[in-house]
Amino acid sequence: PPRPHSRPVEKGEGREMAAPCLPLRGLSRVGFVLGRGGVTPFPALPTWRRSYGTRTSPTGEKVTHTGQVYEEGDYRRVRFVGRQKEVNESFAIDLIAEEPVTEVETRVISCDGGGGALGHPKVYINLDKDTKTGTCGYCGLRFKQKHHH
Repeated sequence: PPRPHSRPVEKGEGREMAAPCLPLRGLSRVGFVLGRGGVTPFPALPTWRRSYGTRTSPTGEKVTHTGQVYEEGDYRRVRFVGRQKEVNESFAIDLIAEEPVTEVETRVISCDGGGGALGHPKVYINLDKDTKTGTCGYCGLRFKQKHHH
């Protein structure tokens, strides 16, 4: 399939490609595409705003942290007939956000997620700047250097 940033093929080369399209954001429930013929409206897909915590779908079904939700006619919904879908409402990203920033004295800090079998590979985080808060890429814990003035 042609890529949006590729050039149009000239007539006579055997085929033609569509012009690149640029989506315009921030336009209510209807989206617009900018193409050769000008701005054209198209119905936008339902979008989820990034709010952490339990969400519900338009059908009333709880949405998991991965965004799993089934359409009304989906055969996979049969596993929830006669019972409620159980969703853990304590998403990990919410729990990490509640952790306070740890202030340390050194410029470089290592994080292993608590060590042992419950941890993760050790990573080293640079905390050189005055306002920089270093975040562990594995567990999301945040660290900040305590400056002595």
